[in-house]
Amino acid sequence: MKKILLVTIAALSLLALGCSKSDKASSSSSTTASPTTTSATASTSTSAAPSPRLCNASALTGRLGPSSAGAGQLYQALTLTNTGATTCDLRGFPGVSLLGADGKQVGQPASREGAEGSTVVLAPGESATSTLHTTTQGIGPSCVTGASVLVYPPDNTATLTVSSAFTACGGFSVSTLIAGIGDN
Repeated sequence: MKKILLVTIAALSLLALGCSKSDKASSSSSTTASPTTTSATASTSTSAAPSPRLCNASALTGRLGPSSAGAGQLYQALTLTNTGATTCDLRGFPGVSLLGADGKQVGQPASREGAEGSTVVLAPGESATSTLHTTTQGIGPSCVTGASVLVYPPDNTATLTVSSAFTACGGFSVSTLIAGIGDN
């Protein structure tokens, strides 16, 4: 009977030891497998369809479209076009300020109007548009006219200048960028 008891204890000990090693190995491979899987997925995703890059100010041109007025409000499209050789992306609001003839900022920069939109992917030659909004002259408080418009594309510290005059009365705002060319 002692022999059977010893064999049973030995078998249970080996079983417990085997389970313990199995748990450690399973835990270890699980930890190792997770980063490997993530890396492989990211690598596969990148090689199958490269994710678009941020549009740099140097690869964009800007223009103002015609203005549209009504009920004391003025709206004007600000269009950014990808002039670079590669696809890039924009998301959110451009930073917009008015510049005097001397190249110095006049008035306050535009505030943001509305919610941040989704990412706009721009192939070379494609455009995205936001809307500048202010009150018409005579309706809003004091007006400031810029000889040109300074634009910070989203997530850029570099700027581009649009050589078009814009008058903001009582401040002005800018909407999020959307795909396409807007005319308002």
